[in-house]
Order: sequence, then structure tokens, then C-alpha cells
Amino acid sequence: MNPFRPDIPPHVAEVIRSLHPDLKRSIKSAVRAIAADPASCGEPLKRELDGLRKYRVRRFRIVYAVDQKTRVIRLMAVGHRRHVYEELTERLRRKR
Repeated sequence: MNPFRPDIPPHVAEVIRSLHPDLKRSIKSAVRAIAADPASCGEPLKRELDGLRKYRVRRFRIVYAVDQKTRVIRLMAVGHRRHVYEELTERLRRKR
């Protein structure tokens, strides 16, 4: 089966670029693992972030959405577990 194609928006790419090289390598490896099998990799999120999934990489989280029809994984956020969910929730609220 073909892997999913990751879609990394500019604001997420900027965060990844700013990370320490070791962490950046781990994040990129995690994105490849998610693209290979997004349903079994992450855990579903709840409440305001319902419909999104998270994947743990050390103390960081990758939050992503899966589009089965187009076979695309959209990275919504990458950040430290302490604040990534609040920042993403706030950004999604502003878009509405």
C-alpha cells in the first residue's frame, strides 16, 4: 500500500527547522512512520481537537489530521507537550 503524503504547512516547518538537530531527526523519522501507517501510529485527541491525532516524540508532540480519500497527512502542530495543544486550540478558534 502506498504511504500517505505528509503536508507540512510553513508555520510547522519553521518550528521543525528551529529544533535541535537530534530532535529534528527524531521528528522527521516520526513523520515517516506516521505516513506509513497513520491510523495505528498516533492516539486520537478529544474535546476541541477531536478528529486530530497525536504522536509522541520524547517531550514533543506531533498533532496531525488524516485525509483517507486523498491519502494526505496534514501536520497541524509540532511542539512541546506543555503548550502545543493550547496553542493549536487557540489557532483553530481564531480561524473560525
